[in-house]
Amino acid sequence: MVNNDLKKQLKIIDSLIATGKSDTDQLILNARSKIPNSSPAIVTYYCILSGHYNYNQQKMNLYADSALSFFTASSRISEYPNDYFKSLMVKGDACLRAKKYVDALGYFYKGKKELTNSTCDDGQLDTKMGYIYYEQQNFKLAARYWADSYYRLEACHDGITAENLFGLKQGALDNAGVSYERAGFLDSAKYFYLKDLELLNRVERDKRISIKYFNDAMITVYDNLGGLYLKSGHLDTAQNYLNKCIAITTLNTNSIKIPPLVKLAELYLKTNDNKKAALAFEESKDLLNRFSKSNLSDEINWNKLYAEYLFKVKRTDEAYLYQKKYIDLKDSVDNSLAALNRLDVQRELSSINQREEVADLQHKDKIRIIYLVSIGIIGLLSVVIIILIYLSLKQEKKNRKSAEVRNLGLQHAHDELELVNKNYIRIMRVMAHDLRNPLSGIKALTSLLLEEQEFSEESKHMLELIEKTGTHTMEMINILLRSGLADENEPIQKEPVDLRSLLYDAVELLQFRANEKKQQLIFEGGGVPIITAVNRENIWRVFNNLIINAIKFSETNGIIHIGIKTVKDGILMSVADNGIGIPEKDRDSVFDMFTSAKKRGTNGEEAFGLGLSISKKIIENHEGKIWFESNPGEGTVFYVQLPNND
Repeated sequence: MVNNDLKKQLKIIDSLIATGKSDTDQLILNARSKIPNSSPAIVTYYCILSGHYNYNQQKMNLYADSALSFFTASSRISEYPNDYFKSLMVKGDACLRAKKYVDALGYFYKGKKELTNSTCDDGQLDTKMGYIYYEQQNFKLAARYWADSYYRLEACHDGITAENLFGLKQGALDNAGVSYERAGFLDSAKYFYLKDLELLNRVERDKRISIKYFNDAMITVYDNLGGLYLKSGHLDTAQNYLNKCIAITTLNTNSIKIPPLVKLAELYLKTNDNKKAALAFEESKDLLNRFSKSNLSDEINWNKLYAEYLFKVKRTDEAYLYQKKYIDLKDSVDNSLAALNRLDVQRELSSINQREEVADLQHKDKIRIIYLVSIGIIGLLSVVIIILIYLSLKQEKKNRKSAEVRNLGLQHAHDELELVNKNYIRIMRVMAHDLRNPLSGIKALTSLLLEEQEFSEESKHMLELIEKTGTHTMEMINILLRSGLADENEPIQKEPVDLRSLLYDAVELLQFRANEKKQQLIFEGGGVPIITAVNRENIWRVFNNLIINAIKFSETNGIIHIGIKTVKDGILMSVADNGIGIPEKDRDSVFDMFTSAKKRGTNGEEAFGLGLSISKKIIENHEGKIWFESNPGEGTVFYVQLPNND
């Protein structure tokens, strides 16, 4: 066990580093002498040091490796999952600093897997992904990750000191605002800048936050607001915020006032006040000369604006020189980011996932061919049982409808039959659920056997048939468990969810399905979060069902519009396609389980006829409603309305 006094000392060191309040070198040395190498506190110690030396790439990487070395024994990973998660994060940060982006993604991916064992997701992974997408200049996606990071920090911040929590929140709000601004969503940028300012005003009198740290944060948010208003043409408001930046006293001269000075120079150029522009250029250039290595983007912008100033005052020869310097610096930065811009993050994460799965499979014993016949028999029997379950459910539905039309004298018999049917479904549910494990094993074992080179073509063909049968059978079991065999009395667990972000993720993930039919998915949801309390998994299933149906029943090259917005009665989501539409005769039954209205997709896609029934149950359990409007041959629009109970 870690001594409580040592825990407090490490928290104090972490807080002092986060707020820049005093010299911590001696405190760090004192703490190390008290930590045995076998204690998980050594991980915290090295993680703190790695963050402390983020300006020194070599030291940062060294301490990150030291933190990970504690987990050489794999048993420690399961024993201290939170500490392992921290060490993966700092190692990923060290790789980012060294521009080893693929390695960084690998460590972040491992960290994501560990979140299932730790207490909560405190937004750290979203921060890392936001940084990568920002560097790739995918500002819209970066903004969404940083906004999600802030909301997760609001909901969960286990193991974080108040000082660090403030720094993480303030950084997430600032970065989200900057990213939205660079993506062109100025209203969203203003929203996050003002939330940042609101946060700073709340902690202004908190003595745990150093004056330097607080003042630097205020300069940054005023600078951001000034730049936003400058960009939107509100010059008086912009000048007011930028002057507030310059007026704030900083304890030590540093580079933080370069951006507002450059923006003031740009403002004076717009107002034709060339004298004040020259003074702002001169003052910002003096700071750039002293801190050029850490402010390359500001230097690029300075050269661009100064060239404009020189052209304006007719100093053409000098103007061309600074214009060339601007172009050379910008090309240098673009070239340095070329490797990152070529990185397909989602594809790389998918590749990492595949490599992890292969590595897991390599640890299992190889299966001998003598099990082939047994696997085949079990697979065939499983198919027969599932078909019987499916047919029994259909028959049960027919029996229920017949019972409803009988006279009152048969009501008692009907009630008894209903009870028998419910007991039968419970039995079938247990059978279907228990079949998933052997089927999963069959599927995995068959995949391993297919990798063997010693089988004949006939044997491989048999294995492929077994694997396909297992896959289809698992799909049928899952659909049945989510529909006819689902437990309708199971309580729904709700949590605050950003529905706009959830729907956007569904669109992004299903674009590849649309690409197969050369279809275009158009998301129309704005940039402001739409948050309400729902069951994330269930609502995700509804979104996926509706979008997949639209893809399935739309023609090749079709266009599908997916939208979400707040309305008077709650939150309205819609999926509109230009597909085959729903005939008048089928409209009353499309939401029925085992509906006769099911059809194959425009490319012959399989349909079980359960998706809309499942979606209707989910929405009604959320006190919402689902409906559609359709014109045969022109398309269908499905609507989902949920209460706004944030």
